[in-house]
Amino acid sequence: MPQRVAVILAAGKGTRMKSDLAKVLHPFLGRPLVTYPVAAALAAGAERIVVVTGHQEAEVREAVLSTEGLSPQAVRFAHQAQQNGTGHAVLSALPQVPNDSSQVWILSGDTPMVRPATLEAVAESARTSSAGLCITSLQAEGPTGYGRVLRDGDGRPKCIREERDCTEEEARVTECNAGLYCATASHLHGELRTLGTANAQGEIYLTDLVEVRAKHGEVAVFAMDPVEASGINTREQLEALERDAR
Repeated sequence: MPQRVAVILAAGKGTRMKSDLAKVLHPFLGRPLVTYPVAAALAAGAERIVVVTGHQEAEVREAVLSTEGLSPQAVRFAHQAQQNGTGHAVLSALPQVPNDSSQVWILSGDTPMVRPATLEAVAESARTSSAGLCITSLQAEGPTGYGRVLRDGDGRPKCIREERDCTEEEARVTECNAGLYCATASHLHGELRTLGTANAQGEIYLTDLVEVRAKHGEVAVFAMDPVEASGINTREQLEALERDAR
């Protein structure tokens, strides 16, 4: 079984929280948000956890290290000095990720409901995928704000298109990117640096990796429950998800 590594994206400020506190430091049921995906990755068998930090780096490090059961030897920190997209965030983590057949979960630091069983299922789907990649999706009747999972004529995933870059037809797709991935480490090392910034935001999109990998095999898709996939951008969302959690 390949080694498993988790890369947790926790560099953003989270301006929509309207707070001086970095988003991943906000308490969720009494614990900092970032500790939840860290704990889930540990429980799913991650042998190394790489946390990408930026805003309030020292405080985020302290919060991560407070995660119950986390050995300081199992965690690495990578600094993303300038937030230039999700692909750039993972590039910042690559020096801490082995360049081999390891499986790498990539998940956001603001997703407190993600379950270890889901991480395990996504890793298994990636392991058996001919593209060495599993993405996650959810069905959204009102998909505003989500990237869309686009499929070819045979129903195989061909890319994820961020909403700002969608055509009118693509924007009507209701299968959306749930934001959790599992990729082969060597593919990340070889292909992330080839991704460009020719998009509406001028950023390096991690989602562009899907189109690259789809040329080498079939990308697996794991359907997630929307509540489990929920990230937090506002205080209202935080309060609503806490009610769901209780």
